[in-house]
Amino acid sequence: MVADDALDGTGSQSALRRSNERLILDTLRTLGPASQATLARNSGLSKSAVNAIVRALAADGVLEVRPGATGRETEVALIGPRGALVALDLGHQRLHGSVISFDQQHRVDEVVDLGREHDASSDVATVSELVERLLEQAGVSRAEVDRVRVGVHAPYDALTRTISPTGILPGWEGSDVEAMLSAALDLPVEVDNDANYAALAEWSWGAGRGSRNLLYVKSSNGIGSGLIINNQVYRGSNGLAGELGHIVVDSRGALCNCGNRGCLSAVASGRALLLELAAAGSPRESLQQVIADAQAGDLACRRIVGEAGRYLGVGLSHAVKLIAPDTIIIGGELAAAGTLLLDSVKAELSANALQSVSGMPRVEPGLRRGDMSILGCVAAVLAGSGYGMSELPTWILTPTGQRVRETV
Repeated sequence: MVADDALDGTGSQSALRRSNERLILDTLRTLGPASQATLARNSGLSKSAVNAIVRALAADGVLEVRPGATGRETEVALIGPRGALVALDLGHQRLHGSVISFDQQHRVDEVVDLGREHDASSDVATVSELVERLLEQAGVSRAEVDRVRVGVHAPYDALTRTISPTGILPGWEGSDVEAMLSAALDLPVEVDNDANYAALAEWSWGAGRGSRNLLYVKSSNGIGSGLIINNQVYRGSNGLAGELGHIVVDSRGALCNCGNRGCLSAVASGRALLLELAAAGSPRESLQQVIADAQAGDLACRRIVGEAGRYLGVGLSHAVKLIAPDTIIIGGELAAAGTLLLDSVKAELSANALQSVSGMPRVEPGLRRGDMSILGCVAAVLAGSGYGMSELPTWILTPTGQRVRETV
């Protein structure tokens, strides 16, 4: 913690001021809107120091001071940056694009089907056309766009900037994703795994707010995860950390697309549940139908959702012993099963917990939105720019386009 009363002789007054400003900004990102008294209490700075920092940052347009909920005490809140963001969510069969203009306080979205057979070249052309349409609809020029952020639904090797060969996005394997998209769009591009972006969104504005060490699980067609360790996204040495879906939980289980048997994705993902129900002569059209039927009392669906929760709990118990998160968030489509899933996860975690190492982390459902990767792109921009938003405004939470609105 930085003391505001005196210098220790090793730094300048300006360095101390910048350090204290960062401390206040980090505290606001953790707490959300807060009074100056709360900021002083949580940062360890004096009230006079907090007041001076707040006035300076408000003058710089980084935060705002507004009436509090009671009307008797003002509260301080972060405000967003200038310019615009292009955010892309590149999945197995669809592409979701969004242009978010912080200046206009306006968001424009569109979802495009990619089909089953698509490769990098065709996807790049689709991305380029989509971004062009969105910029025009939003009334945003390329000069206003700082960068394009892309969340990919596959393991992404940050060292080689390529999709790892797991068969998830086979058309992209071996391609330099950032270079191809940057050349096509004539804009800087930054790529990350979609679960990392979702984890960042949950940590910034969801059930993970205030958590220092968070494990986010995305349980949909496949299973992935994102890690926040010491308040930072943890990607490992090559960006591939967090491949929870490929922890083996049943050595005799179903064959996974990675080549192993019994990976979590092969036995507990939405795809795995649909395959098992079909093999048992009780097919369902979608994971949503499985969940709806389970909640309506269908025994086969209830059993298979519970089993998925137990498998998740086994996989997570290994992760908990390694990284000791204080919070686990279960997101993705399967999380819509609610307590049918979460109770099984918690029971298995408790049964396998090593209390002396990590204790029992808090397990919470994630935000029920289909645009978590997009919101994570917003969070990444704010973190990278030094700005922030203590809470997301309605205009960011309200995407355009019927197909997008149906998922949020």
